[in-house]
Amino acid sequence: MAKITNNGRNPLHLPDGTFLPLGEEVEVKGWGKLKSHHLISALVEEGSLAVSDATDSREPEADKEVLFAKLKALGIEAGKNSSLKTLQERLIEAEAKAKEEAIAKLKEKGIDVGDDVTLEELQAELAKQP
Repeated sequence: MAKITNNGRNPLHLPDGTFLPLGEEVEVKGWGKLKSHHLISALVEEGSLAVSDATDSREPEADKEVLFAKLKALGIEAGKNSSLKTLQERLIEAEAKAKEEAIAKLKEKGIDVGDDVTLEELQAELAKQP
């Protein structure tokens, strides 16, 4: 959920049916899905729509899909019925294991890396190596 203010020239109806009068702040549920709509994202970018308090801007199902994709990229298949918490825990474990493996491979090649290096940086360094 997010609070949206219509700074445009006209009142606006969002694709989900929410009405945004001029200059008023309105709570919009499902903002995580709405914000990716091409017209809505353009209005936000140009400043016609102001977004505030979007701390919980994504729906749990959208979060789960992101986690499924990240796990799959690390070679882990997770059940579609897995809870958000379980997926987060599995991702943390999988990323830690992948990081350890990447560090070990780089050390085999004689490259020392610190513990503060991210998995993405390690993978990029591995990709550079012959």
